[in-house]
Amino acid sequence: MSSDDDGKTPARQVDGHANDQQIGLVDKDGGFIPTGNANAMPEGIEQGKKNGGGRRFVVRTLIPLLVLAALLVGGYLWWTRLRPVQVTVNGTLQSVTVRTTIDQLKSDADIQTAPGNYVSVSGNIIAEGEGYPYSASINGKDTDYDDAHSYEVAGGERIALSDGQDRTEPSTTETVNQQPKLLMNGNMGAINYISQWGSTTVKDVITGQDSGEQVDGTVYEQGQDCAVTVKDVLPPDNEKLVALTFDDGPSGYTPQYLKNLQDKGVKATFFCLGKEVDAHPDESKAIVDAGCQICSHSYDHPDLRYAEPKTVVDQLTSSFSSIENATGEKTTAFRPPYGSFTQRTWLATQGVATVAVRWDIDTEDWKQPGVDKIVSAACDNVHSGSIILMHDGGGPRDQDVEALPKIIDTLQSQGYTFVTISELLASDDSIPDYVSSCSSTMPESAVWPDEIG
Repeated sequence: MSSDDDGKTPARQVDGHANDQQIGLVDKDGGFIPTGNANAMPEGIEQGKKNGGGRRFVVRTLIPLLVLAALLVGGYLWWTRLRPVQVTVNGTLQSVTVRTTIDQLKSDADIQTAPGNYVSVSGNIIAEGEGYPYSASINGKDTDYDDAHSYEVAGGERIALSDGQDRTEPSTTETVNQQPKLLMNGNMGAINYISQWGSTTVKDVITGQDSGEQVDGTVYEQGQDCAVTVKDVLPPDNEKLVALTFDDGPSGYTPQYLKNLQDKGVKATFFCLGKEVDAHPDESKAIVDAGCQICSHSYDHPDLRYAEPKTVVDQLTSSFSSIENATGEKTTAFRPPYGSFTQRTWLATQGVATVAVRWDIDTEDWKQPGVDKIVSAACDNVHSGSIILMHDGGGPRDQDVEALPKIIDTLQSQGYTFVTISELLASDDSIPDYVSSCSSTMPESAVWPDEIG
């Protein structure tokens, strides 16, 4: 055996114990240097022997804990999932597993219920039998189907099942500003007036997804439609009040009418054309100075039934302005040319007028039938609240000038009192004061309709 560089040679020495063999090196002088025990175990194996008892202890400890945990979990599952409970279904006591659904209860008990229908947002049937399959109450309280469908019994409940309710189609909701509509109350009478101003309604509109039907939802601001009332004037207790009215002036004849009226102590109402007021401002002012009433008969006498909305408004506002400029009097009352004024024409006014005055006694003086016929036509059919139609313009009026005092004398002898249109309207308690004033305007808060109702 050769020695290594430092003079040491590997060697094994055996001591007195057979199992104890020392491993080491022999130096150059023959001495033995030990480096380890040939029978010693590796360090990891030795450590494992030392720890073996600890592992057995852990196992012996864990097993009972695992068994206990399994018992607890099993008990929990039994209590929450498998435990039998009793419930009353339609008056019958049943034993079921806890957390059984109502659908399962219904099936197990073979309870028959008729389904509701699938309906539109307005309640019309879209499909029969496609509504909710049943209705349920739990402990006396009605329960929404979706809640009932997902309900799981806990025990002790009183459940009642019956026929299903209707199921409404899906829908969308939109908040809208609904404009008022124009309504007409009545269709016969000499007086048309705005009895109710319109306002906007703010509300939800619900639209059905399948049917397309629409219904109102929540109303946030309740508005109202605009209404025009059509009626005759009814003085109280059939009081003998009558109104003389003259159209198409003023003209050169108007001062003669005013003199006859003043001589008799009588007042009348003149429905003047705006263009004639512009042409005869002095005669217009004389009407007011005589204590008579002046109102509009349009600006130049078109048939407003066939006029465009802008024309209707211009005819009225222009004549109102002409009257105010000549007399200082404001008016929003008018007599429609030819007495023709429809719901559509009212809609076209945009609220610039408040009252339209027609007549119920027509003398047909424009035909120049003779003085006696004019007097007869004015007086023969008169009654309480009558409005008599005559003219002070539009052609020769000599017959009218002669007939007027005779008409006044005849009716006064019958007990009639002559009043202006405003006074006649004021005598009827059903007509609002703002109407009888013949000068009120649309309130700022009002909204004019854009369609007929």
